[in-house]
Amino acid sequence: MRKLTEEIERVADSLKKDRKKLAILLAALAGIILIVISSAGEENASEEDATQPQSDFSESEYTAMLEQRLEETVASLYGAGRASVMVTLECDYETVYARDGSYSKDEASSDEKNEYIIIDSSEHEDGLVLKTVTPRVRGVAVLCEGGNDPYVCEQITEMLSALLDLGSSSISVSKIQ
Repeated sequence: MRKLTEEIERVADSLKKDRKKLAILLAALAGIILIVISSAGEENASEEDATQPQSDFSESEYTAMLEQRLEETVASLYGAGRASVMVTLECDYETVYARDGSYSKDEASSDEKNEYIIIDSSEHEDGLVLKTVTPRVRGVAVLCEGGNDPYVCEQITEMLSALLDLGSSSISVSKIQ
């Protein structure tokens, strides 16, 4: 134990005399610490990604964010004024899972098999997610100060139709109280 203490003191004295060696040692230690911290974070993140795919927003958060952005856009349209927007969605997020398929054909028949690709984590099995599709907008109701002007209503309807890929029958524009 005494030899180890003497060796540590000798290295410390050497580092005190040579600042370059001290700087290199400190940089190496900082690098090692950063590598350890980042690899621990990646392991936790990859476990979460593999076990349960999640979208960035819940359905209600997505709807609220979409309504807010549309309100700002409609209100900035000339003649629209203050606006309130309500959006309805067709469904919740849709998750598309990867599948492994095979197809065989002989003279009498053909056979097609599709199986989901499963990820086996330490806690449970889950399907391999290819993509998550955001909910499709079913309809939009807009109440704005300029909602009694036919030109403003037409401009809002055209804009929302283009932004949301909706037909004009799915968009309602009225005057706000």
